[in-house]
Amino acid sequence: MRWTDGGSDRVASMDELIHTKLAPPIWMGNQIRRDMLLARLDAALDRRLTLIQAPAGYGKTSLLSQWKARFDPAQVRVAWLTLERDDSDLKHLARYIALALDGAEPGDAEQHDAGLPPRAAVSAIVNRLARETRPVVLILDDFHRAENSEVDDFVRALIQLAPENCHFVIASRDYPWLGQSALAAEEQLIELGAGDLRFSTHEAEALLARAHGEGLDGEDVRTIVARTEGWPIALQLASLSLKHGAEHRGLVERFRGPSSELARYLSEQVLMTMSEETRDIVLRTALLDRLTGDLVNLLCDRTDGWLILERLEEQGMFLTPLTPERQGYRYHQLFAEHLRERLARGDSARYRALHRRVAIWFAERGETAEAVAHAIQADDDAMLATIVEEAGGWRLIPQGQQAMVQRALDKLPAAMVAARPRLALAQVYLEIKCGEMATARADYDRFAEAFDRADLSADQRTELRVVGDVLADYENEPVTLDDLLSREALLRTLPSNDHLVFANVSETLGAKYFEGGWLERALEPTLAARDHYQAMGSLYSDLFTRFQEARIRHAQARLKDTASILAAARVEIEGNFGARSDLAANCAAFEAELLYAQDQPDAALALLDWAVPHMEQSDGWVDVYAAGYLSAARAHGAEGRWEEAEAMLARARRLAERRRLRQLDLLAALCEVELLIDRDPEAARAAAEAIGVDALAAAAQEADSPIHRPVITAATLIRAKFALLEGAHDDALAILRDLRRWATQHGAGRLLIDVNILMSHALREQGQATPAQVCFDDAVGTAMFQGIARPFIDLRRFAEAGVNDTLNGPAQIDRFRAQFLKGIARTLAARPVAGPAPGLLSDAEAAIVEHLSFGYSNKEIARLIGMSPDTVKYRLKSVFRKIGVNKRRDAVRVLHERGLIAGDAQATAAE
Repeated sequence: MRWTDGGSDRVASMDELIHTKLAPPIWMGNQIRRDMLLARLDAALDRRLTLIQAPAGYGKTSLLSQWKARFDPAQVRVAWLTLERDDSDLKHLARYIALALDGAEPGDAEQHDAGLPPRAAVSAIVNRLARETRPVVLILDDFHRAENSEVDDFVRALIQLAPENCHFVIASRDYPWLGQSALAAEEQLIELGAGDLRFSTHEAEALLARAHGEGLDGEDVRTIVARTEGWPIALQLASLSLKHGAEHRGLVERFRGPSSELARYLSEQVLMTMSEETRDIVLRTALLDRLTGDLVNLLCDRTDGWLILERLEEQGMFLTPLTPERQGYRYHQLFAEHLRERLARGDSARYRALHRRVAIWFAERGETAEAVAHAIQADDDAMLATIVEEAGGWRLIPQGQQAMVQRALDKLPAAMVAARPRLALAQVYLEIKCGEMATARADYDRFAEAFDRADLSADQRTELRVVGDVLADYENEPVTLDDLLSREALLRTLPSNDHLVFANVSETLGAKYFEGGWLERALEPTLAARDHYQAMGSLYSDLFTRFQEARIRHAQARLKDTASILAAARVEIEGNFGARSDLAANCAAFEAELLYAQDQPDAALALLDWAVPHMEQSDGWVDVYAAGYLSAARAHGAEGRWEEAEAMLARARRLAERRRLRQLDLLAALCEVELLIDRDPEAARAAAEAIGVDALAAAAQEADSPIHRPVITAATLIRAKFALLEGAHDDALAILRDLRRWATQHGAGRLLIDVNILMSHALREQGQATPAQVCFDDAVGTAMFQGIARPFIDLRRFAEAGVNDTLNGPAQIDRFRAQFLKGIARTLAARPVAGPAPGLLSDAEAAIVEHLSFGYSNKEIARLIGMSPDTVKYRLKSVFRKIGVNKRRDAVRVLHERGLIAGDAQATAAE
């Protein structure tokens, strides 16, 4: 199930961009030059990834700031992004990366869409990079602050998919996993660690001399470097202490103990130079990642907050302005962390009270992420639960706030989550998004049972139902018509202005109607969902309803309408999301399916060559996977590339297992049987028995079948083909008539083409020429104006006689029908019959040809080996197709030449 990524105006206001994150901090400009490291970094332009990993205070930011300044923007595009905790939200991060790469000015921020899903955002960023002719370097500083598994996956995909002129430089305290092993093997990785970043004695001497002139001799410097092990931030803090009047001999003596103790001591030295009032202000305001005058007033009970910030900046208290206009500030991270630890340790009650005050302030302004972060620090579970619940609970997740909701729920007691409906549903939704379907189902059923006894409002019960439907959709379980009618009833109870819920329920209703084969019923909710997505301004979700409509039209055999819908969708996708976006890959899968139906396998494969790998990395659904994998397998098979076809189906089944998509697994297995039928009927029969084709097809008779309708249909067609291969024409006709009745009732025109081709063959084999021709004409009539040629080619052994009889028969046919069938006849004549290599006849076929070589008639052979004459006739035709002949005499000759019958037998047959 997909959810729209749009949000309210309030959500948009929460996401105001901080443009100074797109450049090194201003106070980093006057640092000691690190020429040896800069020379090593220059090699980054020849590598895909450069990773700088070291603990806090090792000068990562300073080094990168100096390196960035070395480049001429006309020659190399260097984009900078300083990450923060909120950037662990992928949509937030993607928006900042896009802005950094574009080099936008503050006024351009509105151009960067905050609503793209992560995989679509990767594609959009890659498209931006592909338009750049210069080398492009993206620097992600403080990566550890936003890092989680989702961020790692996002950045790893970006590194893998970006053009060759792109280079990534990442600075982090922690060691991220971004595919370094593969990059190292390809000599595409540079790594710098703490040992590389330590200050040399020469660098330390230069830094400390700035603060103390000539009073600190070489021995003192060497002592400090040795005691600090060259830790840059310690040396910088020592420099600041000296500037503020610390006695240098005492400073040298105190350089002992672990780094954390040293940082604490140096911070104390800085704090000791402040007045008591200023020290109290700094301790209070260090609780915030971003400071404004209003927040200083809030935390310090003052009215001159902006003046306080200006004064602190002048004093060099590691305070960085966030905008050129100084509309906000932040402390240096290490400095702030020490101050927070000091306050929490020294006055925990005040520490929690201040966080509680800030949490309320942010919550009242709709800034939920900040409110949640401070409520967690306040250790106030009730406040935290209320903030998340009132902001929407589970609704925050489809609006791009998954990471924030996860943090909040991890903090809250399980009993508190379970007692609040929106939080309980958020827990289920998070489990769904993480692929923990069994846990999500167990939790949802438990919550639903508990809430059923509670006094819930109508809106709460609706939300409970909606999340339950989301869970069912992800589980990809079949639904009955009664289930769908119940969902229709739910729609009538929803408020029309709740576009998020209304669109989602409508879209899933349409998808399930389509999956169940109720094609006309599927259209109305699909189009209704589109209206709601358009009302929300969500083009991304709107496009998925177009894909769904295209699928419905295709199933109705209205391929021209399908082509028109997909072509218009592609224009929108390429213009708004990029030609290699997730949406483009989905569109390509459906277009490839269309091209294959029109007998253009090469064109289909050209699309799928890039689309299938892209799809495998995205959060797709069964229809798009089936269209991509199965069309690719069939197209490879059409060109005789059977190993490639089987490999594609194996990929489909691996993905199906990984994502627990039973329908996709079955469809891939059934497709393999279809491809085997012409090449090796015996192997096809064994494969069919292994997956239980008969049982799958029989599920059509069950009112509440647990099997998806597309699986039932594919299995039923296979059963009919096997019956025809075995000469059981009455059985085949019984199966096909039931299937035709169902397809006619449901408007499944595409299915009717296959059914009528198979029925015409069965009737022709029984000697019923007239009804056989009627069935064949019906198939041609449905297909010819839509260009649906492939069924007649894929079903060659069942359709070829109909093609020839229609073209060469006594009845006159119209020119459109003649033109269509002549095109198919030319295709059949130009392409060899798919079949086994010489020597791969089935046992039954081998027994027949042995008797054939002695000149026996079909009836005599049938009597000798215990088959019906019709079966003998059919198997002989199969042998003739395999060896490329039309006459018995020619068959005996070719079989002898290939060593399949004895030489004296050939002589007997020739007499």
